[in-house]
Amino acid sequence: MDINSLLYDNTKEEILAAISQMKDPDLLYIYADHYNWDDGFEIPQAILKHNLCNLSIALLIFYRADGDTFLMNKSDNQDQTVWYSFVKNLYESIVEGAYQKTDIQFKPPLTKVQLYKLKKVLSDQELIFIETIEGKDLDNFLPIVE
Repeated sequence: MDINSLLYDNTKEEILAAISQMKDPDLLYIYADHYNWDDGFEIPQAILKHNLCNLSIALLIFYRADGDTFLMNKSDNQDQTVWYSFVKNLYESIVEGAYQKTDIQFKPPLTKVQLYKLKKVLSDQELIFIETIEGKDLDNFLPIVE
């Protein structure tokens, strides 16, 4: 099964099954990069639980899930929304070192102003959220199916 059909032609159950069988972290990153967040948190959660999920993939998912909003105000959310729980758990996993750096590049999608504001509120342990990881550039990469 190719990444294009995963993105556009399959049911959630088929996608979850395919993700669990993936043997290439590049494909996990590419899928996460193109994921439609209107489809919820179940698929990103499956990617994060995959044994090949690395720090670049986790950070990509964190920022795609509006993690920068969480970084600016980590106070407990009274409503405990699904979004808040997802982002808070991912934040904690990243800070605790659950994901390893590999050869996939990640550049935080932040403006200079956002970066400046975050530098003022982040602890040394949280600087991982604003650091660039060098490696293969897979951003906006989508294999062409012939």
